[in-house]
Amino acid sequence: MKRSAGIVWIGTAAAVTLALVISATRAADGNKKSVEQLAKEGYWGEPNTWTEHSKLLGQAAPALDLTDWHGTPVKAADIKNKIVVVDFWATWCGPCKRAVPHNNELAKKYADKGVAVVGACGGGQEERMNAVVDETKMEYPTGKANEQTTKAWGVQWWPHYVVVDRKGKIRAVGIKPDYVEKVIEALMEEDANVH
Repeated sequence: MKRSAGIVWIGTAAAVTLALVISATRAADGNKKSVEQLAKEGYWGEPNTWTEHSKLLGQAAPALDLTDWHGTPVKAADIKNKIVVVDFWATWCGPCKRAVPHNNELAKKYADKGVAVVGACGGGQEERMNAVVDETKMEYPTGKANEQTTKAWGVQWWPHYVVVDRKGKIRAVGIKPDYVEKVIEALMEEDANVH
């Protein structure tokens, strides 16, 4: 009897120890969230638009067909194997303009880590793009997006952020501006765990 009780006790002690180790590991990780969790948690739309947008997740990013670039035009080869943040913005959109300084910071902070920030101006009044770029001091390249491009990327409001992973797959769409960096960090963590 004592022997089987001892075995049970040792098993229980091992289980308690394992639970403590798992708990400590989670605490050390700061309860990091996956890209998928952040994409859903940071989603800016309504439940009915999530259903449509979530279909884009994991899909190959459509061509980013932009014209009349301000800054150096971005070609497909320039963003290959990079994490790409596409900032769909409009010239008349106040929140879009207010987000530019933070987007500039993100572009600088992550440039050496294989992250590219690209602006895509759409939603009407694109003829004002260059004036608004100068006014907001936008430092990342931006071009004009036609209606086909915004539709292909699922843009339904402005600003509309889409994050694409190094394999060219859409991983977050329609997320709030303050979630962009969280998704970048989660993707970089994911990449680090693969290698």
